[in-house]
Amino acid sequence: MTVQDVMTRRVVTIGAGESIAHARTKMRDAGVHQLVVCSREGRAIGVIGAADVREVPDHGAVRDFMSRKLLFIRPDTSVSAAAAFMREHAIGSLPVLRGTRLVGIVTVSDMLDVVDDAHGRLHELVPAARARRRRGR
Repeated sequence: MTVQDVMTRRVVTIGAGESIAHARTKMRDAGVHQLVVCSREGRAIGVIGAADVREVPDHGAVRDFMSRKLLFIRPDTSVSAAAAFMREHAIGSLPVLRGTRLVGIVTVSDMLDVVDDAHGRLHELVPAARARRRRGR
């Protein structure tokens, strides 16, 4: 099973010039804890999380508080390799890039949808969860 099988395809993004207040609102309204920051050309250039915006002024710009070190994964990466990478870096989500194009995001919650049974076999996602991902939740 690969990352493209479990990732969320509709990623909530924000521009680097947007306000922190707008970032908070987007996170709250979308029910996410992290936004992928994109350039005007649509390239992923960083991330900003709930912890990054917790105690900063509303009028601050995303570019001033985002993480510019963009950790990402490719869609054809195995789920187990993605989980190991996330564990190694102590992160809860990873943007999924095909080349330089943002095609999804994989989160710890996505990983939890894949259950390992007593014999070590991975079970497929339930059809409803897969359909929800394709619709973008």
